[in-house]
Amino acid sequence: MSTARVDPVTRAAIDWMLRLESGQACPSERQVFKAWLAENPAHLAAWQRVAGVLKAPVADLHSVERRSPGQLQAARRALLASASPAGKKALQGGLLLLLLGLGAAGLVDRVTPLTGLTADYQTATGERKTIELADGSLLTLNARSAVDIEFSSGQRRVHLRAGELQVDVAADAKRPFVVATAQGQVQALGTRFMVRQGTDESLASVQQHSVQLDTLGGLQRRIETGQALSFTANQIDPQTPTSRSQTDWLAGRVELHDEPLSALIEALRPYQTGMLRISPEAARVRVFGVFPLDNTPQTLSALTQTLPIKVTRYGPWLTLIDVRG
Repeated sequence: MSTARVDPVTRAAIDWMLRLESGQACPSERQVFKAWLAENPAHLAAWQRVAGVLKAPVADLHSVERRSPGQLQAARRALLASASPAGKKALQGGLLLLLLGLGAAGLVDRVTPLTGLTADYQTATGERKTIELADGSLLTLNARSAVDIEFSSGQRRVHLRAGELQVDVAADAKRPFVVATAQGQVQALGTRFMVRQGTDESLASVQQHSVQLDTLGGLQRRIETGQALSFTANQIDPQTPTSRSQTDWLAGRVELHDEPLSALIEALRPYQTGMLRISPEAARVRVFGVFPLDNTPQTLSALTQTLPIKVTRYGPWLTLIDVRG
């Protein structure tokens, strides 16, 4: 019986997997990776095959194997053979956990969000970026964020696909500045505000002057300095000041005052390569303090010293947080 060999494009995808998984890839390398994916449909197909080794549920694995007989298992063997001993253990452990149903949502996507690859601007996991737009406005993206820019003679429009942004708006009396989300839009009436796109709702907070909120369902509200609102298409809810509505992430930190641990974990997720899972009991533990975003293992280790929690790591792919027994 013959053994399927790994083709050069799949080998290149494996090399990218190991480089990105190492956590040492710089922003310029991520841009090269993005360009490599877009260069040829075969590159994206190979990346999806290699990603399938680590992220797909069993049914999807079989589907990939039917489309490319032998390549999936060959990629798996090559991936494990190419890793260092420590990396091999982590990859094997990650695959086992995924086949048990603990990560089918897509661990590979945790490195570079694939849904934002066609966006005008995008940030990877753990990356923040400030862009000067054509009108002089400054747009800062939090980790794992993606936006499209649409400037015309009558309007300046930023479509927030995913994640979080803050914008310092340059004055232009003839062209309003709008940030659109899946639930509505926020128009600048001043200079500085933040918008977050969540799974089922958006959030807007104002740091300077005010903004006009219009939901897709026709609701309207003005948001003043220091205020924050969450909104869906048909509902607007004022928010008390919490870590969700603050802009501490601009400085690479998050500050909590008697908030649940789940709020901190939510802030850390865009900065963690791999999945963070927290039990309902641990999620309710109250937290005070200022925590760095750029070093999740250090932050979690510090928490175990002061809170009644335990942290269990399965290589770089999965971290479980629970209360101590």
